[in-house]
Amino acid sequence: MNYHVFPTYEALSTHAAMFVLAHVRHNPQATICVASGETPLLTFQKIVENAQPGDFDKVTFVALDEWVGIAPDNAGSCRSYIDGPLIKPLGITPDRVSFFDSLAPDLEAECQRVNDFIESRGGLDIIMVGIGMNGHLGLNEPGSSFDSYAHVSELEEVTASVGQKYFQSETPLTLGITVGLKHFLEARTAIVLANGPRKKDIVKRVLEEPISESLPASALKLHANGHLWVDVAADPT
Repeated sequence: MNYHVFPTYEALSTHAAMFVLAHVRHNPQATICVASGETPLLTFQKIVENAQPGDFDKVTFVALDEWVGIAPDNAGSCRSYIDGPLIKPLGITPDRVSFFDSLAPDLEAECQRVNDFIESRGGLDIIMVGIGMNGHLGLNEPGSSFDSYAHVSELEEVTASVGQKYFQSETPLTLGITVGLKHFLEARTAIVLANGPRKKDIVKRVLEEPISESLPASALKLHANGHLWVDVAADPT
């Protein structure tokens, strides 16, 4: 695992954006899985600002996760945090992006659809995610199997509580649907981003604790090309 500390959140975001842009210019048909939330927003902005015409004409995106039962047009949905800042500005056509439909009547079938979508594109070239306060990656909560592909997960109280910040009113959050840790481990490049002092404790745990399914982010240590990039405020060292 490569661990790197950047002096500011902006420097972290710029580096992540330039990494993605360099990759797609080298591999124009890349498949990239991206997370929602606040951490990657500046990275998305810098990707859009620095993209050249044609850079993303053949790139495919996969959205990492979604709150079960939340409509895609809800301002707090995971989709809204990817679609508006990244997918639409880049002009990604619907056939080149996969979002979870968390309102699907058969969520297991929806998981399989996303698994098939990823497999049909030869797997993920890059997966870029944040890290939860409990060490989750996506909505792979503590205890999630490292051998799991897309699945439905029961949310821990801390995840449901922190998730309220995305919604204008109290919203019940009990289940998530997410790309699995097996996808994370099989991606050609895996990147975990963390910023701000609230993430210092969980970054410390990832750096110091043994690999365990009780700490999903520790899977990064198993990845042959895994990167943990943080700003100085999240660095515990």
